[in-house]
Order: sequence, then C-alpha cells, then structure tokens
Amino acid sequence: MILLGKLAIGAVGVAVTVGSMVCSEGFVSVRVHEKKPDGVHLSLYVPAMPLNGALHLMPQKDLQNAGEQMRPWMPTIEAAVHELDRSKDVTFVEVSSPDEHVVVAKRDGSIVVDVDDAGETVHVSAPLHAIDDAVNQIAAAGPKN
Repeated sequence: MILLGKLAIGAVGVAVTVGSMVCSEGFVSVRVHEKKPDGVHLSLYVPAMPLNGALHLMPQKDLQNAGEQMRPWMPTIEAAVHELDRSKDVTFVEVSSPDEHVVVAKRDGSIVVDVDDAGETVHVSAPLHAIDDAVNQIAAAGPKN
C-alpha cells in the first residue's frame, strides 16, 4: 500500500513537471464568435511549446522556401522581437469604421489581433517567445547558402 502511495506521488510530480514545462512559453489563444443564430462560438487555448514542436515534424522541404526568404531578414526580425519583448504594451494599428473595429497590439508579452465586425468577433493572441521560436525554426529549414 505504501509503495502505491509513493508511485502515485511520483506520477503526480511528473505530471506537474511536464505540465509546467509545456505551459512555460504561454498559450496561443484563438476565439471566434459568429454573430448569427446558430453561429460558431470557438475558443482554443493551446500551449505554444507543442505548436513549435510541430514545426520539427513538418517536412523540411516544405519549409525550405520560407526559410530561404526569411534568412536575410533574421537579424532584423530578432532585433524587433527582442525590443518588442522589452517594450511596454503598445497598439500598432487601430482601425475603426461604422462596420468594423480592428486592433493589432502588443499586450502582456503577446501579439494580439482583435477584429470585430457585423458578422463576427475574432481574437488571436500568440506569445512573442513562441513567435520567435517559430521564426527561427522556419529560417533554419532547408540548405543554407
């Protein structure tokens, strides 16, 4: 009986450790709300680490063209992400009209896109660290010149 208790405590410890590691880079959030009867109401909160891990599973030849195009820009992209990470929250773009409202901003260490129009409301948020990791993985894909 004591052995089972020790195994259970060990299993819980492993689960908490793995869960903490998976969630350490934050979450990618996607929410969609269609403003019509029986419209879609979707909310996804996915840990960013497994999403970046999925890039390792993609065939490198599929990422090669994107990687080749990004490589010359990597110093600029890395500097921009680094400075965004250090900066305070800021709104990059805000467009308002009678029919829609769009905001692209940096909030709490994430890039956030919010769109609200007559048909739907959409929110997408991704942590800067996850974006940086994904960009680096794509740039590293394929042969280097």
